[in-house]
Amino acid sequence: MKHTNKTRLLTSVMLILLGIALFQACKKEGEDLTLGALPTPDFEVIQGTDANNLILVNKSSMPIIPYWTVSNGAKLTGDSAKINFVLAGSYEVTLTGAGQGGLGSTTKTITIAQNDPTACSPTKPLGFIASCTSKKWKLNPEAGAYKVGEGADNGNWWSSGAGDVTGRSCEFNDEYTFVFDGAGTFTYDNKGDFYADGYLGSGSNGCEPNANLNNAQKPWASGNFTYQVLPGGVKGLGQLKVVGLGAHIGLQKVHNGGETTTGPTWNSITYDIIDMIPNGGGAGHDILKLGVALAAPGWWTFTLRSE
Repeated sequence: MKHTNKTRLLTSVMLILLGIALFQACKKEGEDLTLGALPTPDFEVIQGTDANNLILVNKSSMPIIPYWTVSNGAKLTGDSAKINFVLAGSYEVTLTGAGQGGLGSTTKTITIAQNDPTACSPTKPLGFIASCTSKKWKLNPEAGAYKVGEGADNGNWWSSGAGDVTGRSCEFNDEYTFVFDGAGTFTYDNKGDFYADGYLGSGSNGCEPNANLNNAQKPWASGNFTYQVLPGGVKGLGQLKVVGLGAHIGLQKVHNGGETTTGPTWNSITYDIIDMIPNGGGAGHDILKLGVALAAPGWWTFTLRSE
């Protein structure tokens, strides 16, 4: 799976190393051509607004460009970076520093004593998606539940119509359940059937039973997976990452960077949270919009409604 944040991080590091190499190559003959010592990053962790919100502070003795990776999936940059830990436990934090001598890194363990008491608030992405126990979602039974176009939440290339709610009934009855727990439990239930959409099963344009899926496509059927809610996203609202071969939301073929109809080969998909609308689908029915970037400028957007 192409993880956007990870790709950007690796690209940035490679560009820095290339810049260092070019800088050394441009030095005049006779000048010191050594790169110098590898950086030895160091950092400290200080408490932010409470015990679950921490600030990572670069304390390296030499100038570096800092990149942070955390075992909960977060990836951050900057000399100081704020991070929220939802659940109690131990987490590994790695600071990678890019300096004139190359790359160096250090890892420390952070222990969080208690769950964040505000984590399941409906104003926060995790609470909105999973509530304080679990939350079930389906495709929003209205026109525009699927759409693709130039940019997030844009359907100028194609958008599903009101007739697709019944025409694709075997998709609109699919259930996506997110559990508020330490494991990040995500369950997909397609009710034993799927909309073939010209590429699944026999390739018809109608509903078919799971038995019609070939071996490569079977991971797209019902299954148990995991999920993570991450910071960032094109709207700054966060991201929803579903993990496991075949894990998906909306159309099976859509993944980060493109579409593949033969079957999943990636192990996760990261969706940008485009909007979270309390009671947006009527009383007791929240609306969640998720987007996936294709090759620029394309985006798929899927709209879900809570049950």
